[in-house]
Amino acid sequence: MMMMMLQIILLLTESVLVSSYALNSTVQCERPDAKTTRRVRAGESLYLPCPNLQCYEDTENSLYVWFRNLSRTKQVEQIGTEESERVHYHQSVLYILWLNLNDTGRYITRWWYAEDECDEFETEIVVYEEFSTDLLYHTMPEQKVSGINCPVCEGQQGSIVWYKVCLGGCCFLFWQNFALIPNQEFAGVLRIPNSSKESEGIYTCVCTWEHHGIKHNSSGSRRLIIKEQTISSPPKFLLPINNSVVFADVGSEVILNCSVFFGLTVCDRCSIRWEKNGIRPSGLNGYEQKYRKMDGTVQSVLTITEVSESDLRSEFACKAEDSVEVIFVSVTLKSRASVFCVILACICTFLVLLLVGGVLKWFALDLVLFLRQIFVKLYRKEDGKLYDAYVIYQKNNLDETTSKTVSDFVSGSLLTVLESYYGFKLFIHGRDDLPGEDCINLIETEIQLSRRLIIILTPGASTDKSSVSPEAYDLQVGLHQVLVQGETGVILIQLGQMQDYTHLPLGLQHLLCKNSPLLWRDGESSPNSRFWKRVRYQMPAASSCQKSSRSRSLKASFQCQGLLV
Repeated sequence: MMMMMLQIILLLTESVLVSSYALNSTVQCERPDAKTTRRVRAGESLYLPCPNLQCYEDTENSLYVWFRNLSRTKQVEQIGTEESERVHYHQSVLYILWLNLNDTGRYITRWWYAEDECDEFETEIVVYEEFSTDLLYHTMPEQKVSGINCPVCEGQQGSIVWYKVCLGGCCFLFWQNFALIPNQEFAGVLRIPNSSKESEGIYTCVCTWEHHGIKHNSSGSRRLIIKEQTISSPPKFLLPINNSVVFADVGSEVILNCSVFFGLTVCDRCSIRWEKNGIRPSGLNGYEQKYRKMDGTVQSVLTITEVSESDLRSEFACKAEDSVEVIFVSVTLKSRASVFCVILACICTFLVLLLVGGVLKWFALDLVLFLRQIFVKLYRKEDGKLYDAYVIYQKNNLDETTSKTVSDFVSGSLLTVLESYYGFKLFIHGRDDLPGEDCINLIETEIQLSRRLIIILTPGASTDKSSVSPEAYDLQVGLHQVLVQGETGVILIQLGQMQDYTHLPLGLQHLLCKNSPLLWRDGESSPNSRFWKRVRYQMPAASSCQKSSRSRSLKASFQCQGLLV
């Protein structure tokens, strides 16, 4: 009850204010010259907002008065606000329900946005008894169209249904000839996929909206015409090349030539132009631009009468535009004096890169060994192995010189560098086995407990495949472990020069084909020599614990667990 009383009070207050504003004849309202016209069909209803967008939206602190001057009476009369009437208004919106021919006339919106300031907007409404082409909104001649907007019910809640009628004959004179468009989304925009000549026609949207519980209809129609598509090729730059450089001296004259081929068809919107940092320089002092068209090619010549420092720091672009797209190429000016600096900088850069590459290649081995020492401390992983390497070499059937060389290398350099200096743990048959042990079982066990196999090759040495000597058997077991099971890595070390490897077992020859042996020469006893760095590279990381005295007991050796990298 209280709400109804408040609404009545507000309506009375508004009517009093409107009356006082309307009777204030001393205020002259501004009236724009532009007038709008709405053509509607009899029997429908019209939702007419104020023609001015600001007048329509700024309803707060504003007052409105609507008038009409009907064609049949030629008299101006004020429209009421009673919503029970067929013609009434609510603030900035005029409602004309169930239009008839007598509603044709001029309708005026008087908008008071201040006590002494107002505007007037005039709309002419023409009511047609039947559908006519005069009811059409603007025609849409397009080559391609994706959708059609409904011209009614803008800013109004309502459901929209689309119809279509053909263009031929007089089939559009009767409403019954309009056909409902199937599979539509019932939205304000009618989507037309893959538009073609068959898409031509008159499209009508019927908006159904509700006012005080009663449904009303408003319709709007547009004509769609599909124009013939002209065949044109996209612009193609003949000159200049994109991102090209033109050398010039400060104070000299430079001519920039731009040539674009648009095709042999007539192109009204085809044009090209030069720009400097996005601005046309043709109107500036010191720049002159000329154009020429010939056989589908458009040419623009930009003349810079005197090159400045600003030109050397700027980017010049030639832009080509047709009815579809805009493309461009860029040109920069460089001083000839700077060419030497560029060449010198390129040479210096190349030399630096070459030097860095050479240093990295030379010290790559040292870098890998250094990083491995760091990572092995961060990422340690138990593998249950006892030895870093199992050493296999031939002791028998060697001449005196070769036997001494092998003995000096194994007992001297190998043990001194790998064990004493770098802390690797090696198993050497005859040194680390216990007297009376079963050699066959011992060899198999110790090879399985080793991370690498070090096979020492000597010139003139041969191995009898039928021999069961320890050095022959451990070679057979080691090759089986490497080639068949693939569980152990192998390091091949060659003492002295060898003409060929045909005297060696086939399995060992296979390994030599895959991996070249490390050649040891006399005098490479320094732990930091390249030979020992290559050996260390192929070895695993050194064991983390060292023994001060070597135990001959296999049980004692299990107390020191190795690390696998």
